[in-house]
Amino acid sequence: MLIHKKNRRSAVQVCIEIALILAYIWIVERVSPQGFNAVFLWGLVVGFPVACIALDQREFPEFSLDWQAFLNCLRILVWFTVLATGLLTAMSLYFKTFNYDGQFLKRVSEYIFWAFLQQIGLQTFLTHRVGKVVSNRRLAALASSSLFALLHFPNPVLMAFTWVSGFFWALSYLEAPNLYAIAISHGWLAVIALHSVPSSWLHGLRVGPTYWTY
Repeated sequence: MLIHKKNRRSAVQVCIEIALILAYIWIVERVSPQGFNAVFLWGLVVGFPVACIALDQREFPEFSLDWQAFLNCLRILVWFTVLATGLLTAMSLYFKTFNYDGQFLKRVSEYIFWAFLQQIGLQTFLTHRVGKVVSNRRLAALASSSLFALLHFPNPVLMAFTWVSGFFWALSYLEAPNLYAIAISHGWLAVIALHSVPSSWLHGLRVGPTYWTY
């Protein structure tokens, strides 16, 4: 059976969090005072999944420094990361947009930390719960990445990148959960894309209603 009825609670939690994020992007951030924005963002958008994790998940194996778990996860990600790097580099050479300013390694090291924080929410909260609702791992990864891409609407480039990369990150998490390996892939590819993709395509990394004001 594809859907586990006993895990409806996980599905409800995911729906609530997606609704909170979309409400913040499309409504709260635009029309609310700055103070309310901060309360809504940290108290609800961030606070809700943190509370769910604290109440529902007593163990966090994905934070383990177990070397074998890291290698198992990395083996799933390495071919995707290498292939994506090659495609992005080829794109930059074709459009002559590769921008190397001597800060590449610094940006990678900094962004891996930021990617790790993002993956806590994406995998530990979202993919973990989607995986409890949808028994097929590939379908669960597809559902997780599709929700992740939805949050970047209407920016087509960001939606495409987050949908494809989010699928492989989610699948690797479901197969061998280790956020460190995923964060390395995420951080590396984010910086590669920043240096390779034409800036006009990224549209200032804007999502939601601000996309049309760029």
